[in-house]
Amino acid sequence: MHEKIDRIISFYKFTQIKNTERIRFDIFNYLDNLNILGTILIANEGINVNICGSKNNIELAKKYVFKLLDIKDIHINESKVNAKAFTKLKVKVKDEIIKVGFCASEQDISKNRSLEPKEWDELLENKPLIIDMRNRFEYLMGTFKDSESLNLVNFSDLEQSLEDAKDLDKEKNVAIFCTGGIRCEKASIALNKLGFKNIFQLKGGIINYLDKNKNKGKWEGDCFVFDDRITF
Repeated sequence: MHEKIDRIISFYKFTQIKNTERIRFDIFNYLDNLNILGTILIANEGINVNICGSKNNIELAKKYVFKLLDIKDIHINESKVNAKAFTKLKVKVKDEIIKVGFCASEQDISKNRSLEPKEWDELLENKPLIIDMRNRFEYLMGTFKDSESLNLVNFSDLEQSLEDAKDLDKEKNVAIFCTGGIRCEKASIALNKLGFKNIFQLKGGIINYLDKNKNKGKWEGDCFVFDDRITF
């Protein structure tokens, strides 16, 4: 008898993975036996995980993936759920774990600057340029006050959309955010390539921010998340 599904977690790690098909096979078989549902993307650049299951099985799944890929000290977004957030388990090998048109290394990501929710609020008080790295639909549902949208349809259009921002003051603080944090990892790299010096991203994304701010803090509106839930 399967345990009740009551947990959902998301995390990612940019780390070199060579045997992607073998890793895909091993992860699918282990998690499938635990009645884990969701989507896991694997690429040479790393892994992107969005899964749900019982509390105990989620913990087993997390420990297995961490040991398999030697993952340590990363941020994990975790929430309680009352029903299945996904309908089946999918573990796929892709060219990128977040598609934008270039791969990122662990060394690239280590240069990015992430802020905890409290630090993020302090930064927003100083009126930086705030850029929402999600698509237009997500932006219209809710965002941080005074944030700008890149009017993205797909995140893979990011570099082209950022061309419109290349003439902005590159010495100004830039605050970027997305749902869970992974899109900002590559967005930081893209902005840096354009010459922006002071780029800060919201650690764990909006999910982490709203988890730490039950009264929404500086957030306005709703948030559409990866499994089609709406967080308020």
